[in-house]
Amino acid sequence: MKKIILKSVIALLLLVTYSCEENNSPIFIAQPDVDGIVFTSSFASNYLISEETKDNIADRIIWESADFGVATNITYEIQGSIDPTFVTSEVIGTTNENNYAITVSNLLNFANQLALDDDPNTTDSSGSPNNVGQFFIRIKANAGTANNLETFSEFETINITWIEKVLTNTCDSLYVLGEGITDAGWNFPGIEVTCDTDVLTVKTRLQNGHFRFFTTVGDWNSGQDYSFYKNDGYTIDSKLENAPAGDNFNFVGTPGIYTITIDKNNKTIEVKESSSLWAVGAAVPGGWGFNSDTVEFVENTPNIWSASIALSNDIFRLFQTFDTWDTNNNMTYYEDEGFTIDSNFENDGSGDGNFKFIGTPGTYTMTIDAVNKTITLN
Repeated sequence: MKKIILKSVIALLLLVTYSCEENNSPIFIAQPDVDGIVFTSSFASNYLISEETKDNIADRIIWESADFGVATNITYEIQGSIDPTFVTSEVIGTTNENNYAITVSNLLNFANQLALDDDPNTTDSSGSPNNVGQFFIRIKANAGTANNLETFSEFETINITWIEKVLTNTCDSLYVLGEGITDAGWNFPGIEVTCDTDVLTVKTRLQNGHFRFFTTVGDWNSGQDYSFYKNDGYTIDSKLENAPAGDNFNFVGTPGIYTITIDKNNKTIEVKESSSLWAVGAAVPGGWGFNSDTVEFVENTPNIWSASIALSNDIFRLFQTFDTWDTNNNMTYYEDEGFTIDSNFENDGSGDGNFKFIGTPGTYTMTIDAVNKTITLN
């Protein structure tokens, strides 16, 4: 009986001792990380993005682990915003590690929010290319405790440039013919309408009558008429109407030489009347002024201007618009365009790049031929 009582007392003492040890153990409580999170990786000064590389990793960001004073399961949230105050933001990703791979696709998401694009034809409100912008990222850490402790990093600025597409000649020539095309009529091949970066142009003599564009020489079924473009959303010049029979274009303007422009980018068809050239300077009648004696070079054939002109040994240049000063048609311009220029002219070497007549003074027929790229005197 004494042995049983003794054993019971020993057991009770052991239990009390163990309980005291348990109660005296230190208790660890998670505390806020007052220092926040610090990025340890460097950021690029600019990130180039494109749809073609959207699956690529743009950067792997690294940061110091948050310290809540006790080992705990910390969740990191990578947040992004186009607003540095992060009043609104979205989660790029979450991780339990202290690093995260950001993809080009993540950057494209914010580029779209900024209304950026890769179209070289679009600009922002100031007229600059709208393919450059910036957004902001930060890290949020959550301790996952009952107190829901969290801390944030300072934000980092991410500069992005959406690589603009390079426009190429993506359209083929068309061929225009009809009674409205004075020099062609309803005869193939008609006149070629050449294409440059989705803009088709042709200079031709127009008269009041019908015409149509064709994609293939000799194929009447390849026609593209007024309705074809109108139904595709094109805005069409008021000098052109829809011909009731056959849905052709009908030219209703003043007969003459015009440039027809089909702009596939902006979906417009424009008909612009060609202009004369005007000779102004000390070497020509009328001198340095626009007046009744100023010599007009008339375009009697598309892209060929000519006039009878008295020349003396001095300088002059050509102007596209009467009474409007510019240097668009000086001698330097024609030299840069690859024209072969009569040896009686030389460039005066000034900033205006004037023609200088060095031949025998007299009256000549001067012809500017932009088809064969020549300037001649006869």
